Parts: sequence; C-alpha cells; structure tokens
Amino acid sequence: MDLRYHDKIRKIHSLFKDQAAMENAHQGSAWSHTHLATTSVELSALLRAQKNHHQKLGQFLLEEKLVTSDNLRIALSLQKVSPSKKLGEILIEMNSIAKEEVERSVLETLDLPRVALDEFDFDTKITSLLPVELARDLHVIPLMFLDDVLILATAYLLTTQSLELLRFTVEHSVQFVLSSHDEIDRAIKTNYQAFQTVQELDIPAQEQIDEQRIWRDAEQLAKQAPLVQLVNSIILEAINQRASDIHIRPSEKTFELLYRVDGSLLSIRQFKNSLLPAVVSRIKILSSLNIAEHRLAQDGRIRIKDQSQSVDLRVSIIPVQYGESIVIRILNKNQGLRSVDEIGFKPNDKERFLDLIKRSYGIILVTGPTGSGKSTTLYAALQEVEKDNVNVITVEDPIEYELSNTRQIQVNQAINFGFAQALRHILRHDPDVIMVGEMRDAETCKIAVESALTGHLVFSTLHTNDASSALVRLMEIGIAPYLIRSAVIGVLAQRLVRRNCPDCLEEEEVSLLMRKNLALDQNEKFYRGSGCKNCRHTGFKGRLAIYELLVMNDELRAQINAGVASDDYRQLALKNGMVSLPVNGVEQARTRQVSIAEVYRACM
Repeated sequence: MDLRYHDKIRKIHSLFKDQAAMENAHQGSAWSHTHLATTSVELSALLRAQKNHHQKLGQFLLEEKLVTSDNLRIALSLQKVSPSKKLGEILIEMNSIAKEEVERSVLETLDLPRVALDEFDFDTKITSLLPVELARDLHVIPLMFLDDVLILATAYLLTTQSLELLRFTVEHSVQFVLSSHDEIDRAIKTNYQAFQTVQELDIPAQEQIDEQRIWRDAEQLAKQAPLVQLVNSIILEAINQRASDIHIRPSEKTFELLYRVDGSLLSIRQFKNSLLPAVVSRIKILSSLNIAEHRLAQDGRIRIKDQSQSVDLRVSIIPVQYGESIVIRILNKNQGLRSVDEIGFKPNDKERFLDLIKRSYGIILVTGPTGSGKSTTLYAALQEVEKDNVNVITVEDPIEYELSNTRQIQVNQAINFGFAQALRHILRHDPDVIMVGEMRDAETCKIAVESALTGHLVFSTLHTNDASSALVRLMEIGIAPYLIRSAVIGVLAQRLVRRNCPDCLEEEEVSLLMRKNLALDQNEKFYRGSGCKNCRHTGFKGRLAIYELLVMNDELRAQINAGVASDDYRQLALKNGMVSLPVNGVEQARTRQVSIAEVYRACM
C-alpha cells in the first residue's frame, strides 16, 4: 500500500472521528436453519425459491459486529475515491478484518441455501464429475444438477482462477450452496475415500482383449499401490461399519459392492467391470488362493489386524455369468462374543438354559438357518461353563472366536482331518465339555452321542427350522431313537431379527393374513422403523435373537420313536412350557423392538 493511500486514510479518519456511530443493526445471520436442506429435493426447492437480491456486505459486517462503524465509514469513503476496489479488499488493507472473515461474510450475504452434508443423498455419478484431488484442493463437493447447472457445496469463496478451473473440469455451469468446513471434509472422505484411486488405474475394456491377457494384466495390477489401497479400503470400511459380510457382485458392465449391516444388504458403490479381474486377483492373493483358477469355486481366509483388534475373513469365490462373485464373511473376534446375559433370554428361559449347560453330560443342540446366531450362543455357553474350571475342547470349521481358557481345534478336510477324526482324539484328551461346530454326518453324530453317554457335556449345531425338528433330523442322519432319548437334554432353536430403529418409529400396517397366521387381535397396533439417517434409511438398527427352548423330560423321551412327526414333539414341548418362535417374536414386537413383518419373515 503506497504513502498516498495511507494519507487518504488518515485524512478521512480525522473527518469522522467526532461523528456519532451508525445505528445498531438488527440481530441475525444468513446461516438460518430455515435455509437448511438435507436432501436433493429440499435443496432444489430452496434454490428455485432463492431471492435475487442479497444483503449488502457493509450492513452484514456491522450487524455481526465484525467491523466498527467508524472503520466502515472510512472504507466506504475510500471506495468512492477508488471505485475499482471492493469494500472487502479495503477493509483487509486497513487491517480492520481478516481475509477469512470477509470471504465467509461475502458468502453469507448472498443468502445461499445451506446444506447438511452428513444427511445428504449423494449420487456417485455426480461426485465422479470432479476428481478427488480437485475436490480436496478447492474444498468443494458436487451435489446435484438443477436444470443444466451443477450445484456444489463450499465453505469458502473461490478465486476467479479456481472457478475457471472448476468450470473447465466439470464442463458445466456451476452454482454454490453453503456448508461447514468439517462437513465438506467428511463428505469428501466418505464419498471418495480410496475408491477414487480407481481413476489412477488405466484398465482397458474387457471386450477388447482376450481372456488370458485380462488375467495376466490383472495379476500385475493387483500388486500395484492403487489397487492394494482400494481393496484394503473396502475391507476396513466394512469393519468400521460393523458389516457381517462383504459382497462383490458382477453384472454385464459393472460390478457392485455391498455390505450386509444388521442383516440388511446395503449397496455401497459400483465399479466398471474391467476392474473386476484385478480386484478378484488381489483378494485371492490375500487369501492364498489360486490366482490362475477362474472356473472352479474357491474358499480361503484372511487374518488382519485393525487398530489392535484381530479380524478373521472367510472368503468364498464362485464363477458366475459375468466373472467371479465374492462374499467375505467378517468375524471380528473382539466384537462378536456375547455372554448368556446378552443373548436376550427371558428370566425363566435363562434359568432353564443355565441349568442345561451346568449338567455333567448330555447333548445340547442349537438349531437354525445360516446366519441365525448359533455360534454366538454356543460361545456364550462356553464362556459360562469355563467359570467352573473344567477342561473345554472345541472342534470347529472355522474357529470363529478365540477363547482364552479353551483348546480349539481347526478341522482340515484337505488332509482328511474332519469333525469325526478330531472327536476321536479329543476323547483321549480328558475333556469335560466338548463343542462340535456342526453335526454334518452320521459318523460325527454317532461319536458325539457316545461322548454324551460316557460322561461328557456336548454342544453342537444342526440346520433345522425349529427345536422339535432336531429330534427327527437326528434319526434321519442315522442315530437310533434309544440313543437320542438317552443323550439329548435340550434343543434351542433361534433366529436373528432386525431391531426397529428407535429414532424413526411409525405405526405398522399389518395385513389380515399376518394377523390370522400369528393369531393377532385385529385392532392391536404394532410399529416399524420408517428409515432415517441414523439407520441409513433402512428402518433397522441392530439385531436381537428370538428363540424357543425345548428341554427334554420323561414324557417327551417316551415319545421319541421312528415315524413320529415333529409336530407331535412340538405339542408336547409346548405343553411342558416351551414358548414357540412366533409367540416369542410377537412378544418382542409388542415392546416395539421389532416389526410384525420382521417376525413373520423370520418365523413363518
């Protein structure tokens, strides 16, 4: 700033030093919550209703007490002397206000709508218009199109050069809305992440090259940093989101990444199908599978450390129409363990279950479909019996959670070391309690029954729909009725149902058919989650177990014979105090924890 400019400031300041201050301005700010949008629909409405006029900068600065009335008068007078200069520039040169405050104030005086990015419904096609590097450099993120104008969120005033670069890159006219610095940071991290490293990969279209070339190039690409970062990010983000499974699902032109969270499959992102071979190869490398084999199904496993927690990944790869489909089961050894108190038993059933697992011999079976929480319940029981200072040995495929005072055996079918072979050796190892991961065949079942009859407590699982069907299933496998009468002491059948999100409960419409099949009163009200930001708009948040516990008694044992239907066993069990799965589920629905539709899906 030259000396003549300083002289002007001093002269004007002396003219105004004795004048009264300007009138106090009204309170308020352009960051009004009436201008806050959370969805693209709301934002479109705000932009279309936006006023053409806006508040003057000087007035705003005075209202917000960012400058004094004297300094503002001086700056306005200097602007008359130098019309080419902007008011904000003059105030900065006078050291009356910081540059950042002027930029923020200019944005606010434009009366732009404000958007809550943590709740906004981003579209990957829109965000992909702007490379992640430029989004970070300019600190903006694309949101949507309004007519043919690209709407972006910003927290700062962009320079002319930045605006030109932005327009050139996106090849559209642009318009801005406001958000906070932190929200834009989080939005860029969430919606770009390491997935944008795909842009660094130069992958030819699959139809343009032969299959051998595809896989040869994929093996090389799988070892490059961007691809390594991409796969690592997919896995770590799934762990952070508490996902139980990762799905990579190929189609004709793209492949989709999905996470299963709280029992619901959530679509995360889509990629070009030309990237699939490299992703598959990278996952095969991590799980020690045959990279060259693409025609047969393969199973593998990965163990990783994430923030001091040990996580096991079970990898399943199968060939499908448009490539190879991958499902990765996530077994978080630190988060998955539950105690008996956390399973969700009612007091009476908890007492009966604890009585069963405290006995010295017999078989306790946990039944249900895949993913119904059978292993979680068995581990809860093992932790309880460990307290009695007994020798506990398990044989599993795979070992899902590690228990400190338990010896756990991993079966290995490749060397013919299965459940039956492991059980024979376990019996020579002086066990008190044995856990068999699954009753798969007659030989395993027979050894387990013999173990129970020779003074061992045996835990295991079966795939049956309810508790009473387990008795019939054992006979179908080849176990004699008299052995079942002597060995089995209890059967727990369970399902995992998705909890209603407590933040978005609404009354549920229950069909007449559901009410009839579940014996519900026509006027009884039930509730469901409608979907909100806290549950990712699924309506569900967490899961809980519903169950039925069959405890063997003399009357039930007397009925166990070949040819007896499972319904007969069921009626006897209900007579002796068992609460059925549907009834248990309806009781949970009456507490608003689950919806009737969810109970119906799981039990009927």
